Amino acid sequence: MDLLIGGKEYTLEFGLKFINELDKAYTQRLNGVEFGMGVESAITYLAMENPTVLYQIIKAGTSHLKSEPSNDDIEKFLVEHAEKGTLEKLFKDIQEAMEKAPFLKQKIQNFKKQAAVASE
Repeated sequence: MDLLIGGKEYTLEFGLKFINELDKAYTQRLNGVEFGMGVESAITYLAMENPTVLYQIIKAGTSHLKSEPSNDDIEKFLVEHAEKGTLEKLFKDIQEAMEKAPFLKQKIQNFKKQAAVASE
């Protein structure tokens, strides 16, 4: 998935480095043990349309690049989408791209099934 941020095109990749970076951003602590819940948290926040998850996904998705977008450029990019009324589409596009990624596809499907069962 490609995004134009700060006048430069960046390719988001949803591989192992992406998962690792999300796990660093979204950790849980259970019985004194800390573990990453990055993908699970991101899916939940995407469904809630929490804009901070877009920031984290862009940061993690560009972590493979030698030249990453700056924090300010990412924030400006998201503000522009919010002002144009295209934030909802961005949520949808990112979610769809993540659902097609080889390392995430099955995990996201399983998470959605579990969430559906839990809500019954």
